[in-house]
Amino acid sequence: MLLVLPAVAPAQCSDELLLDGSEQLIEAGLDTTGLWWALVAPYAGQQRLIVGGYRTAAYDRILPPVLSRDGNHWATWAQRAGMWQLLVDTTALPAQCVSPGILAFAPNAPVLVASCYDGSVEVIAHGNAQYTVFRRVGDVALSPDGSHLAWVEQVQAQQRLMLDGREIVTGDAIRLGGFWQNGQLLYAYRAGAQWRLFRGTEELAGPFTDVGHVVVNRFGTAAVVHVHQQPWQQILLISDDFARPLPSQQYDSIWSVVCHPYLPQYGAVAVRQNTYFLLHTGTEYGVGRYPLGELTFTPDGSELYAIGCDVDCFLMLDGRRYPLGQDLSTALVVARRPHSQTFAYSTPTNLFVRRIDKAAFTYSRMCDAVLPAVYNRRRNRYEALGIVQGRLYLLFCP
Repeated sequence: MLLVLPAVAPAQCSDELLLDGSEQLIEAGLDTTGLWWALVAPYAGQQRLIVGGYRTAAYDRILPPVLSRDGNHWATWAQRAGMWQLLVDTTALPAQCVSPGILAFAPNAPVLVASCYDGSVEVIAHGNAQYTVFRRVGDVALSPDGSHLAWVEQVQAQQRLMLDGREIVTGDAIRLGGFWQNGQLLYAYRAGAQWRLFRGTEELAGPFTDVGHVVVNRFGTAAVVHVHQQPWQQILLISDDFARPLPSQQYDSIWSVVCHPYLPQYGAVAVRQNTYFLLHTGTEYGVGRYPLGELTFTPDGSELYAIGCDVDCFLMLDGRRYPLGQDLSTALVVARRPHSQTFAYSTPTNLFVRRIDKAAFTYSRMCDAVLPAVYNRRRNRYEALGIVQGRLYLLFCP
């Protein structure tokens, strides 16, 4: 019998000790800029946050931080003596909060919005403005530069859309998408059984029986909307490049909708008559009898990829299938360096980097646990956090 095994390249991965284990590790994370954070317990009943090496004071409890997209800023809530305090970068702000609410950065600027609850009343702080909110529904939306803020409130049996504290529209239900580059809001509005899509006061499309995702890219230049019109579903692509929303073909079901970071493009997974498809803007690619895993654009938007599995697993990259064998699954979180022959993922014990053009891979040191892999877009390499006997390591591979 001839047994063919994948080639293991000489170990090219390395690691860096981040935390020596002197404080108990509670939780950790890593983003695509390479900014890492960890929650540790310096004493019994105390927690400390470490972000990129900066260490906060000890508190009774600290929540995982929110990071700005550029990786240069972070914020979190920290509790001491029953009150919550806002920590932003290396500064502890004097605001005291009974119960913390939202915490978010603008899509394309280091502008922070935060809120606190006092009973059923929520107070949102945005720049120098404060807004009192009753029964907010869903997340808030910030304009790309952070200058405008929107949210939806429940008012008895109806919902109302608020922009910088002013009521814009009231309806039976509202789906808030985000801001266009000119400051107009993109949203879906239901009156009775019919949904319609608006940008500002302009009706873009409708009526529909339902509207799912409404996603605006971080520059406010393009958006994708998942609409239902029984018995079919489709995607609408919105851009100033088009006179009207550009519809996809019709499908039995659509999910995993992602928007290109800055171009009028999208990705989605769809099914029609028990056949699954990858949708890449106006093109569909057949993927067989089973759906794909998580669909992702590379950070620069140049590639759309996902893991799929039928008899064997494969990488679906811009519509092309690269066979990988049977040792993967669609549940994997996969990172990819644009325009390379590799992709990366974490197992419970290692960071793995595999080639797509041949059966070869490299891997990191063995760990007790490894967090999901990321592509560090600043340093052009694959990274993951590994834990060995309570110590935290940064694992990295070219």
